[in-house]
Amino acid sequence: MRVAICIITRRRPDGLARLLRSLEVISAPEGVEVEVVVVENDAPTEKPLPRTSLRIQHAFEPEPGIPAARNRTLDIALADPGIDTLAFLDDDETVESDWLAALLRTRDRTGAAVVTGPANPRFPADAPPWAAASGVFQPPDYPTGTSRPWAFTHNAMIDADVIRHGGFRFDATMRHDGGSDKDFFRRVRAAGHEIVWSADAVAWEWYPVERLRLGWVLRRSYRLGINTPRTEGGTGAHRAAALLLRAARFAARGVVRGTTSIFRPRVAAARVSWDFGRAAGLVAGLAGRRYEEYAERHQQA
Repeated sequence: MRVAICIITRRRPDGLARLLRSLEVISAPEGVEVEVVVVENDAPTEKPLPRTSLRIQHAFEPEPGIPAARNRTLDIALADPGIDTLAFLDDDETVESDWLAALLRTRDRTGAAVVTGPANPRFPADAPPWAAASGVFQPPDYPTGTSRPWAFTHNAMIDADVIRHGGFRFDATMRHDGGSDKDFFRRVRAAGHEIVWSADAVAWEWYPVERLRLGWVLRRSYRLGINTPRTEGGTGAHRAAALLLRAARFAARGVVRGTTSIFRPRVAAARVSWDFGRAAGLVAGLAGRRYEEYAERHQQA
């Protein structure tokens, strides 16, 4: 079996180097060959990749936007008919040494076309205490084998033939919105391919201190909310009513969590920002609004 690990990056050489170092020491089961596809979402430069012992295919994708870069990784990986499986990671992550083996174990045990796992937060030494205490950066977790409606490219594996035969692509119209990965895997699931969780396939998302601010928490939660009507699919009055009910639940939870955390003001503020941001985003998304969170990154020199 041959596995292609697909990574996109943009002007994060230190993060990319850290991720590649973690991939150098992963344990691959006997008979599994690993190679890495790195696509830089930028104009071509002479600057080399970080030094690594990994087998790498490296390319540039000058068309701005996350979907364009992700689609380029698909083009490169799937051009080789010998690639059996694709895995996805982000350039601000690292993985545990048994990450790949855990994904493959779950795949073999369940027969699922897609396996996904957690991307747990890792904070710098000078992180404010509320970041961990509030729980707003902690992703949900599930028992291994749990069926999921979608996955994310921060930790996922998919059978290559699902993409080859299904013609799946990341939606280029979601250039700077975020959520194109959730939309991609939701469509894979809607086509009848099972997605399951692997609790032991652990990736770590490294948060820089500049993200550990209440404003960032609010903006990220708002973006997740505003993209929900688009990334989760479905239209009509029934769907709109369900999303409005979800928004109301987030708002109510924000009131409760803010009240119960009142003696920890920063924790309370983070929880309220997360819940109210999601509620506001859901309502804005239903109204047809868009929020291009990633446009600023591409505008930077």
